[in-house]
Formats: sequence, structure tokens, C-alpha cells
Amino acid sequence: MAVLEHHTRDALRLGELAQHPTVDRAVEAVREFLGMDVAYATEFAGSHQLFKAFDGDGESFGVREGLAMPLEQTYCERILSGRLPNLIPDVRADDRAATLAVTEAADVGAFVSVPLTLSDGELYGTLCAASHDPMPSLGWRDVQFLHVFARLIADQIERERLREEARGLELEAAAARTLVAAVEARDAYTGEHSKAVVEHAVAVARQLGLAEPEVSEVQQVALLHDIGKIAIPDAVLSKAGALSEDEWAVMRTHPGAGERLIASVPELAHLAPAIRAEHERWDGTGYPAGLEGEAIPLASRITLACDAYHAMVSDRPYRKALDRDLARAEIEAGLGSQFCPASARALLEVLGLD
Repeated sequence: MAVLEHHTRDALRLGELAQHPTVDRAVEAVREFLGMDVAYATEFAGSHQLFKAFDGDGESFGVREGLAMPLEQTYCERILSGRLPNLIPDVRADDRAATLAVTEAADVGAFVSVPLTLSDGELYGTLCAASHDPMPSLGWRDVQFLHVFARLIADQIERERLREEARGLELEAAAARTLVAAVEARDAYTGEHSKAVVEHAVAVARQLGLAEPEVSEVQQVALLHDIGKIAIPDAVLSKAGALSEDEWAVMRTHPGAGERLIASVPELAHLAPAIRAEHERWDGTGYPAGLEGEAIPLASRITLACDAYHAMVSDRPYRKALDRDLARAEIEAGLGSQFCPASARALLEVLGLD
């Protein structure tokens, strides 16, 4: 009867966790189910194991949340490599485990560990429990329960990552909108131009078969590619006629200015290299660094082609817009010299000009 009640209690607790999962609650349940002194979840970071969530008497084992331990000093590393079993009911009776320094240092009597594996196969870390005394009653069923909890924890870790990524994207978008609004306040054409370039660039990215995170990066680079023009004097930025050589030299500083500005915004800093490279040419004759071919970030290559096309089909104070056929001919003429061939061809395809 007591065994039945124990199983029923376990099932109810597992059901509660499945409905309202958290890493901390799952770790707490592991310790309670196994009746061990401590339970914890870890994350692998290079050659170290980070202790992420705890329940129980970690202090008596010399471990705490946030501690980093070299993997080579842990049971987990040997378990994952197959040199130790997942469950060691009596650590001191197993020569393979007893000889580890951590056995004596932490006074470990029993230990169990299973991997935390994410849905894409990434090995995140481990879920472990330990006691000072041996626990010969532990067996196969307990390891299977631990695997179930490990799946719950891995799923929760992935959910938290997705929420953090979504929050990051929201912050990116907000920062980008603020910067674009600042440019529009100075130069309405630049703001409207950037929005049009975004539409084309996203279509090109999808035409090239890029994954959604890459499409999102292209979108942001296209939106912000001219952000450095906020540092260009009005006399140059808003000049009605053609620019002089000296004025062009000033104008060509805007990619570097854009890079510095974007790098100063934490949510957008990863875009800075692509912002800087937006005026690099496929043949290496662009600016500011003379990058060539695939050394130019893909988002920059896509944005350059879309930037050039929209500039050509737009009216400017010093010239009238080109018609679509002439603009297509200009893009085709620049294949392999000014423009990345794949990006430019994809642009022509999405515009129906191929």
C-alpha cells in the first residue's frame, strides 16, 4: 500500500510539473523523489561545468549555484563518455569513481546523472543528484524518472531561450525605429528610402532561401544601412546638386559613422560590421575597407543591390528617376563587379525584371 501511495504521489507531482514547469521546481522534485541530499542542473561552458539550479544541501558538498568546475574533475564527464554508469549507488565501492578527487573532497556516497539534451541535439549540460551516504536502493526506475525530469528541464530551457530571443528582437526593433526616426527628422528621403530597401532586401533574402534569423538580420541591416548619414553635415546631405569630390569624401564617411553608432547600441551591436560594409563592392573597389567577394557580409551584399536599385528608380533633386528597364540594365551591368551576382540576380527575380 505504501509503495502504491508513493507511486501515486510521484505521478501527481510529475503532472503538476508538466503543467507548470520551471527548472527550479523540477530540480526540487528530483531531490525529493530520489531522497538524496542535493540535486542540481548544470550547463556546459567550454571545458567547464556551471552549476545553474540547486535544491538541498549544496554547501556540505562544497558546491553552489554559479560555481564553475573543470569537466575533467567531474563524474558527469566520465558518465557522458561511458566510463561510469548514470547511477552509482555506492561511489566509494566503485574504483572508477572512488579515485576521483571530488569523491573525498565532497564526501560523495551516491551519485546519479543524466544529460540535458535540447531538441536540436545540443548537449546543454546535466541533471544530477548526490548523497553523502551510499544508496543501494536506487535502481533503473530512478534513472528513468531522472530522464523524464531532464526532458522537462530541457524543454523549459528552450522555452526560456525563445522568450529571451523574442525579447531581444523586440529591443532590436525598438532601437532601430528610434534611430530611423532620428534620420527621418533630418532627411525624409533617407528614411523613406531605407524602408523601401527593407522591402526588397527581405524578399531577396527569402528568394535566396535564407533562414528566418538571417532574414531578420538582412531586414535590420537594410533598415539601418544609411544610419551614419546622421553624422553628415546638412550642407552635404541635403545639397540639391551633384556633390564635389571633397563632399563625396565626406559622404563616404557615413558607413564608418554608422558602424560606430550601431556598435554603441547593445541590442544592435552585432549588426555593426554589416552596416560598415554596405558600400563594399564585389570586385573589391568599394569603401571603406575594399572588401571583396564573400568577405563582404551577405546582408551587406543584399542591401547594396537593393539600395542601388531603389536609388536609381527614385527622383532626386539633381536628377529624375530612371525607368525600370534602365535600372535593370544597370544592375545587370554591375553583376560580378559592383554587385554580388547571386544577390543581384535574386533582386531582379523578385522584381520580375529577370
